[in-house]
Amino acid sequence: MKNFYLAVPLALVMSGCVDNPPAIQIFNAYIPDDSCVVNQAGAASGGGSLDLATANRYLAGLSLRNGIALTEVEVNDSPVTGEGDATAVYVTHIELTYETQGGGPTLESEVYSTHFAIPSNATSNSTLVIDLLGGNARETLLTQVGPGSSVSFNVRIRLVGETVTGAKAESNEIAYPVTVYHSGFSCPPGTRLEFNGPCGGPGGQDGFPPTCEEVEPVVP
Repeated sequence: MKNFYLAVPLALVMSGCVDNPPAIQIFNAYIPDDSCVVNQAGAASGGGSLDLATANRYLAGLSLRNGIALTEVEVNDSPVTGEGDATAVYVTHIELTYETQGGGPTLESEVYSTHFAIPSNATSNSTLVIDLLGGNARETLLTQVGPGSSVSFNVRIRLVGETVTGAKAESNEIAYPVTVYHSGFSCPPGTRLEFNGPCGGPGGQDGFPPTCEEVEPVVP
């Protein structure tokens, strides 16, 4: 399994109908552990929550695969082999669209430039860990969701890129529901937030509650 991690702003219901499989196929979403490991053998996540009092990013690990079929070329009934991956897909942009449910602030759609390859010869799904909160969405939520309030929204994600030959490649669009809230949680004097959340961040996302740890005194 090949793992990717992007520290940029992602995972789940496939939307729309397509006649042909997309070049990039996104399947389930998972929550990475504190070491940023994604267990695709575990339970998938159908949505999540984030406490803005302690954390300001929502990380999800997407299971994805190259959807381009490799066509074997034969000469005199013998397959022709060569160097490289002729059907690899290179992702160049990540598109995020937000749909607020009920009342709440309007979150702007965003497009991020990136570059990573999805091989065609992988024996299992690759994993992409990504922050579902784009920069503008994050700033809007941090300024408008105060203590005691919350907002729910769907994040729609699509990956766009190109094949080795330069042809455009796109993924299926997925939607992942998130609820953000502000609990007002803070650590008492002499302590600080413990970094026990997904990928080594502070707690506050999903099943990673915020906790505090003592601050070790500085020895002169």
